[in-house]
Amino acid sequence: MRVFFNGEFIHEREAMVPVTDRGWLYGDGLFDTMRLFEGKPFLWHRHIDRLMRGAALMLIRLPHGKADLATSVGHLMELNDFYDGVLRIQVSRAGKQRGYAPSNASGENMLVSLHPLPSSETIEPDGFRLILSTQIISSGSYFSTIKSANRLPQVMAMAEAETAEADDALLLNDEGKITSATAGNLFWIEDETVCTPPLNSGCLPGITRQFILEMCPKLDLSVAEKNVTTEELPTKDGIFISNSVHGVRIAKSLLNQRLNSSPVATKLAAAYDAALVTGALNKPEDD
Repeated sequence: MRVFFNGEFIHEREAMVPVTDRGWLYGDGLFDTMRLFEGKPFLWHRHIDRLMRGAALMLIRLPHGKADLATSVGHLMELNDFYDGVLRIQVSRAGKQRGYAPSNASGENMLVSLHPLPSSETIEPDGFRLILSTQIISSGSYFSTIKSANRLPQVMAMAEAETAEADDALLLNDEGKITSATAGNLFWIEDETVCTPPLNSGCLPGITRQFILEMCPKLDLSVAEKNVTTEELPTKDGIFISNSVHGVRIAKSLLNQRLNSSPVATKLAAAYDAALVTGALNKPEDD
């Protein structure tokens, strides 16, 4: 597979960063991931805008603008004859010497890569299983608003999920409220209301999260951003996780406790899949 690395289209085995790269040394970088469908990165503009906001917040200069990056992604798909799967963009601050100070940087490293769509099969045949992680996310931190390369709490939460033979784990914030899954936003159903934790809970402002919130009024569903505790969540009418790779994944159990099944979650999953295929619910600026 070929990748786009620092302005060149090369084989992935040739794409290497030096040991002084600050992404390697300190997690000094950020990334974004989006779904490719029939050669179109779904919600492209939203993902790139978030990447650009994160770079600005981290004082990292992106080496390519949005238009040039779109052209490079198109060429990369052609080179690999690859049009359906996952697109990932990674940026790190290159380093010239050790030390935390950004003044020790010498530019940026950027990698654009294509990946097969991960399997949607669950560990157990009875469906998507969740556990509660022991990892804690800080509420109100501006780092939670960007997809930085610092994902250790999520990595360890997924390690806990694997140990428990679950599909994913839910993380709590420092106030004891549930914020998100390891790589997705949390939603639950209360009657005809679709609920999700507020951004100040410490959850990432997910692109799919926002798209689902915009879909709901079109489907005659109300929305609410509110906190939820570990005691309250299992009693809800339905729970699902959203992210840009898998879309909507409906949870079937939490800590081996069977969860309620809501037709609202099924309706949203179908609507999201339809939007991915047809773009019918997409905004003009995202086409």
